[in-house]
Amino acid sequence: MKIVVIASGSSGNATYIETKAGVKILIDAGVSYAQIVKRLKNQGITLGSLDAIIISHEHTDHTKSLSVLLEETGATLYINKLSYNNLEAKILNSIEEYPITFIQEEVRYQIKDLMFMPLLLSHDAANTFGFVFENEGKSLGYITDTGVVPLKYLPILARMNVLIIESNHDVEMLMNSRRHWSLKRRILSPYGHLSNQMCSEILRSVISEHTKYVILAHISKECNSYELAYHHNIKNLKDEHQIELLVARQEEELEIITL
Repeated sequence: MKIVVIASGSSGNATYIETKAGVKILIDAGVSYAQIVKRLKNQGITLGSLDAIIISHEHTDHTKSLSVLLEETGATLYINKLSYNNLEAKILNSIEEYPITFIQEEVRYQIKDLMFMPLLLSHDAANTFGFVFENEGKSLGYITDTGVVPLKYLPILARMNVLIIESNHDVEMLMNSRRHWSLKRRILSPYGHLSNQMCSEILRSVISEHTKYVILAHISKECNSYELAYHHNIKNLKDEHQIELLVARQEEELEIITL
């Protein structure tokens, strides 16, 4: 399985997965088609067609390029029905003609040799999913845009080889920022985003001998930094596990991970 985090942050999100059998999918469609093509090409990947675009939730930083990507790639859209119904009207009206599979929490879906299962998260959206993916004994967990991680999912995440997890903000930086109190309260709520501190606690609970890579995602530009998120979380990665800690960026893709 090949994994490329194309972009991650409040301006746009997209992650690419490809299997040995040639299944190609995107998680989220919040980055322009041109940028996705360019960034994948940087990693030696030609986008071409896609089997699926899987949407975590309806916010535009995850969906704004959906119609163009569906048209250009011929992908089937996988999305929860609540998320679909709450897409921006402009996006919703532009994708009605494309094939859609409505997905539900904790149901396993198979796309040739790739299995994925949505995990219900807690965010200020109509519905928000994280995901686990499995292919030929290798696995990826994807957890962003949530104020909490349900305890029942921790054993599942402990089995993942790659974990993409939100480390959105530093609490002190958020509280000292110029953001309105209502926005601060939303971000800190169970329906907001995971802080560096909360991410660190989750990693402490789920890091195991199975974990090979941890990718910190959805880093706030104003209330966090790539360096701060990295240094806050690196202390929870035990040397004996030989885990590589990476930080996903908004401006450029991460290097390809091959399992």
